[in-house]
This record gives sequence, structure tokens and C-alpha cells, in this order.
Amino acid sequence: MNTLLVIAHGSRLKESNEEIIKFAKSIKDLSDDSFDVKYAYLELAEPSIFESLDSCLKNNPSGKIKILPHFLARGKHVKVDIPNEIDKIKELYKHANIEVLPHLGKIDGLAQLIINNYALNEKWSNLNIL
Repeated sequence: MNTLLVIAHGSRLKESNEEIIKFAKSIKDLSDDSFDVKYAYLELAEPSIFESLDSCLKNNPSGKIKILPHFLARGKHVKVDIPNEIDKIKELYKHANIEVLPHLGKIDGLAQLIINNYALNEKWSNLNIL
């Protein structure tokens, strides 16, 4: 089975980490059964990226894993830290099929999604920022 792995920063606040769990679950609930959805944290919470990838690959070594960085900007975590964690797991699983998707901030239509979900009055609903 293929897997979508949502990777977030992680927090010392339990409720913040629970938001990621709920986000991953909502993706799973909206999808078909052709792939599984997991989550991991870069730091400050568990499971770590390494732990989640290791678990996915132990259970299904031939499955494809798509990484969704839960970050709005392509900063150091997206450019360096997440790829470094993937490289560590690839040392153990040489033939791992892992693809990193664009981070959330690069999703087409994100600006329109914000307008659609936060438009509270006529002025806001008439904005066309695309």
C-alpha cells in the first residue's frame, strides 16, 4: 500500500500536535482506500520522521511514500532538514520509493482557498488576488 506522510514541525503543546493528527485523519477520511495516511514530526514530538518512515518501510518495503511537508514556506526545514531525515532512512532502505511533494505554501489555489474560507463581508468576498 502506498502512503502519504504528513510532516509537521512538532510542538511542546499537545493540542498543536493533535491538529496534525486530525489533519492527517481528515485526508484519510476524504480519500479512497488506495493509500494510507500517516504523520510525523521534525522535532519536539513523536513519531519522528525516521520512526514513521521506518515503520512504513518495514510493513511495506515496496510501497511508495509521498511526503507532504506541512509548512507554508520553503525554509531550512523544507530545504535541508526533511531531506536529511529521508537520506538517513535511505541508508537502511536503499530502494525506498520516497517522493517529497511541494510544501503546503506551494499548493495551487491556496490564496483562493483562504479567501473562500475567511471571506466575512462583501469587501473581502470581492477580492481577486490571483
